[in-house]
Order: sequence, then structure tokens, then C-alpha cells
Amino acid sequence: MTHDARRERTPTPGADLGGLFPRVFPKEYVTIVRGEGHTVWDADGNAYFDAVSGNQNVTVGHGLSEVADAAAEQIERLEYTSSMLFANEPAQAYTEKIAEFTPDGFEKAWLVSSGSEANESAVKLARQYHYERGNEGKYKVISRRQSYHGNTGIAMALSGFPARKTKMGPLYANFPKVPHGSPYRCPYCDGDGGEACGVRCADELERVIQQEGPDTVAAFIAEPVTGAANAAASPHDGYFERVREICTEYDVLFIVDEVMSGFGRTGENFAIEHWDVTPDIITGAKGMSGGYTPMGGTMPHDRIVDVFEDLEDGFQHGHTYCFNPTSAAIGLAVLEYVADHDLVANARTVGAYLGERLEECYEYEFVGDVRGKGLMWGLEFVADRETKEPFDPDVGLGELLFETGLDHGLITYPGGTHVDGERGDHTLLTPPLTIDEGDADDLLERLHATLEAVEREL
Repeated sequence: MTHDARRERTPTPGADLGGLFPRVFPKEYVTIVRGEGHTVWDADGNAYFDAVSGNQNVTVGHGLSEVADAAAEQIERLEYTSSMLFANEPAQAYTEKIAEFTPDGFEKAWLVSSGSEANESAVKLARQYHYERGNEGKYKVISRRQSYHGNTGIAMALSGFPARKTKMGPLYANFPKVPHGSPYRCPYCDGDGGEACGVRCADELERVIQQEGPDTVAAFIAEPVTGAANAAASPHDGYFERVREICTEYDVLFIVDEVMSGFGRTGENFAIEHWDVTPDIITGAKGMSGGYTPMGGTMPHDRIVDVFEDLEDGFQHGHTYCFNPTSAAIGLAVLEYVADHDLVANARTVGAYLGERLEECYEYEFVGDVRGKGLMWGLEFVADRETKEPFDPDVGLGELLFETGLDHGLITYPGGTHVDGERGDHTLLTPPLTIDEGDADDLLERLHATLEAVEREL
């Protein structure tokens, strides 16, 4: 397949980005100016296959006129009204559409502006749920190591991602953590334990609940398929089924963080549906609006909603942009597009094809693991495949992979530090749900060229 000729990239130093406070001042940034489908272009005219959907959120592809038209129409009619004082029609229509995607028993949605806020809302919802039922001592939320649940205060307390919280650590609660349960680095079975080891890993949750005191634990939160913290890893079968049993036994709410994996990304409406498990609260964000507007949502099961229906003072939470009508209109257009084009099924079928082709990456000795579901895939890189020894951080593998990818017209999403808080390299591949098998072949061709060049450099 012939790709566009590459032009020299002219990135801009972070200090020279106008009035922007950049994430990293010494870093040089490529400026992206346009997008269409799964392709974006930089200011120099270079085209890139957006294999990470912006930030895993542009699920319907860039530049959809259907979404732009919906946004313009709503802004002209009513751009904003306060959810504390009024209702609005777009939010009602959008939450009804969300209910069509969620499993049975999930009929309501609390709308916010990000995944961090969605998880923050879920924790507050769990806390007040127990408070209203007379269990005022329940406030702790157990989460997993190698997890990321967002950047707000409570969300960071949940996250087991040292690279993103070490310097801010004293600001956050020290919520308890349990093992992730990822097969590739499982401390119990080293990947070969199957369902029995899934149950064994889940039993750690029961041990920590007992250690902390069941009367103090309000909820357990987990990503069914992990995003930034562990690159598309998921536990053995049996894990989430056992988690559900434990949570029910100890009156602990089970929250599934579907910020990245929800709304079709893994080939099911929600990733938890790969297992026969019903959680108590689902959170979502990225796929809810396809990247066209900041959006997040917290979806409680009806049994949670029932506790709030007769409260005169309601849910003690909220902010200015809850249930924003413009964002709701955009989100509705996105979910209608997903449904009309059967993109969840497309993620399942094209994702299976992409997964088969990604097995080819084992030909590179520094690829230790390939994992994922649907159109959410991760590659973990190792210095020694037999021992799974990670690379020294001084190698700078993540930056090398990203820059080399750009050289070959491919955008990847490197991450790491998941092994011991300092070491570990992986990348996510999460293309738009709109790609076909030919696009997957194009992605693999570019990925092969990238990995070959990186291997030579190493």
C-alpha cells in the first residue's frame, strides 16, 4: 500500500505555544490542524493514521457533518440552561438513548463533562447510597493496582498509577488497593492459571474488605479492560464473577469504569458484558460523545436509583455543566450514528481481524504481550521476553515508539511504569470503530514499519 509522501515535521516547543500552559514546557509539539475519518493532518501537510482515536475518544471518526450540524442547531436554539433549576429536552433525549446501550436495569444517567467527573460522581453516589440506608461508616473505595480512574481528587485516590500521582500524592486519600489480576504478570500463575486463578485473584478483594472492615467499605471499582495504566489488559475469566459474589456478600457496590472501554470499544456495548456480570454502577465518557464535546456519565442500576427517589434534598453533588444541552445534543448525534452504522458489531468483527494480525508483532523480540478485545488492543514491550524484564527507563522506549510512528504516518499511545511504578512500556491501539479490514491492514503495515525501525534502534 502506498502512503502519502512525508514532509519534514516542524514541531513547536511547548514554551512557544502562544498563551498555552503546555503539559511539558521542554517538549516539542506537532500541531494537528484537520481530521477526517481515521486520518488527521499536521500543519506541514503530513497525514497520520489516528490509531488511538484522538485519546481513545473519537470513536466515530473525525469530521462528521452529522455531529457538527447537531451542535450548530442546538447552539442556535439553546446553548445552556442550569440543571439545578431547569430540565432540558436534549439531556432527556440523550439519556434515553444511553439507556438503550446500557444493560437491563440501567435506566438513568447522571451527565458530567469527563471520565474523571463520572468516576468522582460514582463514588459520591455510592457513599450517599450507604449513608441513606443507615450505613454511615461505609466510605472507602477499593481499587486495583495498575489502574487509572481520572485526575480529580477522588479519582486520583482510586488510581494505582504512580507516574500520574506521585508528586501530588499527599493531596489524595490513601484508598486500599488489590492486585490487578492481569494474566501476563500475574503473581500467582504467570498467565497460565485460567479461571481458577481468576477466582484466586478476586479473592484478594475479600481479604482486603475483611482487613479494612466491611462496615467501612462502600465500593470496589475496576476497568473491565484496562486503559492507560495497563494497555488493554483484562483478568482471567472467573475474576469478575467472583468479584460480583464478594461485593454482594459484603454490601459493597461494584463500579465498572467504562470510560475508555464503554459504548462499543471492545465489541460489546460495555466491556463488562464479555462476562456474565451485572455491576451496580457503570461510568462512561470517551465514546459517549465521540470526542466532539467534553462528556461523561454515571449510570446507576435501578436498585441504587430507588434509594434516591424519595429524598427531598436529592443527590448531594453537581456542577455548572451537568446535563449541558449542547453537549447532550452532540452526544445524541454520536450515539445515533453508532447505532445506525452498527459500529459495535463492526468493532467486534474488525477488532477480531485486527487482533489476529497483531499476533504478527511477536516476530519482534521486544514485544512481550499482545492483548485486547474488539478495537482496544495493547502491546507490552520487554527487554527480555523469557524473563519479562522491562526496559530501563533511560532507553526512552515510549518516546522512541511515538516519534518513529509519526515518521511512518501512525499515531500510537505509549505508556508505562506499570511494572514497579518506574519501569514498564506499552502502547494502546484504539482506532475509530468505523475502520474496515482494509484500514486494519494499513494500520498493521505502518505498525510493522514502526516496530522494525524501533528494533533496529534498540
